Amino acid sequence: MLLAFAYVGVTAVLVAMNARGNWISAPSTIAVAATGFQLLRGSGQPGPGAFVVESPDATGMAILQAKVVPFAAHRYSRVDWKIVPPGAARPALSFVWRTREQPNRTFAMPLAWLENGVAPLELTAEDGWNGTISGVALMVRGKLQQPLVVQSVTIPGISAAYAAREIGGQWTVWHPFTGGSIAFPFDAERDEHLSLLAATALAQGLAIGAYLLLARRRKWPLDARVLWAVFLGGWLVLDVRWQVNLWRQLAATAQQFAGKSSDDKSLAAIDGPVFALIREMRAALPAPPVRILVLSDSHPLRSRAAYFLYPHSVNGFYQSRAFGKGTVDPADFHAGDYLLLLFYTGATYDRASRALVWPDGRRQPVDEVAFKAEGIALVRIR
Repeated sequence: MLLAFAYVGVTAVLVAMNARGNWISAPSTIAVAATGFQLLRGSGQPGPGAFVVESPDATGMAILQAKVVPFAAHRYSRVDWKIVPPGAARPALSFVWRTREQPNRTFAMPLAWLENGVAPLELTAEDGWNGTISGVALMVRGKLQQPLVVQSVTIPGISAAYAAREIGGQWTVWHPFTGGSIAFPFDAERDEHLSLLAATALAQGLAIGAYLLLARRRKWPLDARVLWAVFLGGWLVLDVRWQVNLWRQLAATAQQFAGKSSDDKSLAAIDGPVFALIREMRAALPAPPVRILVLSDSHPLRSRAAYFLYPHSVNGFYQSRAFGKGTVDPADFHAGDYLLLLFYTGATYDRASRALVWPDGRRQPVDEVAFKAEGIALVRIR
């Protein structure tokens, strides 16, 4: 009972902290979908359910404005951008806004990347979030290795009921497994008001403190079983959440992979497009084993391509070896070697002259085995 009351107390404090004084009602939520975006700098275009920012301008910047009706900053404090994570190379993002009171000044706050998107932004008057907000936008800095998909931006109106539902949703949400789950199984908790683990630790501390206080006031003999019960009760709360998450993941994994062949499972995986590409390239090779070097600026892409090319004698870590010197050297190749180029900048394939060309002008004649697109080719050293 003490632990249950402590959980209620922790939740009540969280609700009070996030309700912003709106106990009964809240201002209307401001939500802008992809159709309400306008690109001010850079290049891009609207897509189905999202706006796709393709590249920055010559200064290395792209600005995507959200069309909003001017609103009072003090009634809102949070901004939530829904952006699809663009893989490993994630650009620097900032939320920018202007106020009616200072029309010639632009305010900005950086956005933090999470595993599944960007963290919501909490703003205060000290950040410049005051007066009447006349415009909001997303600023993208740096080169985009792949387009940035922006789905929406929401500036929610928060009340006590809204905050309670939000906290409950955060503590019960499904955390699907991702490539980083082995090290950060609940990485998305970073953008929560308070993680369930931290709330449980606080509730356990409050419950134990309350028991010790009651025992002292009422002169009860201390019973270690009560302390263990509080500790194990909190443990079970976390374990139940973990078990529910595992069962949800099991259902999702079964739907994704169950009953499929090995190739179909690979196609259904997150790197399915890589498997499909490598399978196409592998079909153009003679019977194994042949010697293949995989060249790519991306280490994960090299390693996955190497794995999918087995049982050929494949080396996906050639560029990491000491003799690689950071780039490939024509002297390291032998006649009959196969090279798979996957978006590699150290040497390019000149299809017209059937040669590999280095930035310093060196050339290596090759035979084309398979060509998929610019930057993706399988060649054989003459």
